[in-house]
Amino acid sequence: MPSIKKVGDNLYELDLKGYVCPYPQMYTSQALSKLPKGSVLKVIIDNPPSIENIKSVAQKAGAKSLQVEAKGGTWEITINI
Repeated sequence: MPSIKKVGDNLYELDLKGYVCPYPQMYTSQALSKLPKGSVLKVIIDNPPSIENIKSVAQKAGAKSLQVEAKGGTWEITINI
């Protein structure tokens, strides 16, 4: 499993470039279950179909908000837990 990197106060990053479904949503779900409430997780992907699946996983995990930003071939999904 890719590791969750702490990149700031209550800010974490999960780099899932190179992974295809179902792995991005599985790893995102695992990461969300490990992080404390009030944290922010940035998931970086390069597989467009995973965007909707990660959104669904985040909503099921009780995410407060979610933002998707295109970054030239990759996407950053910011999940507020």
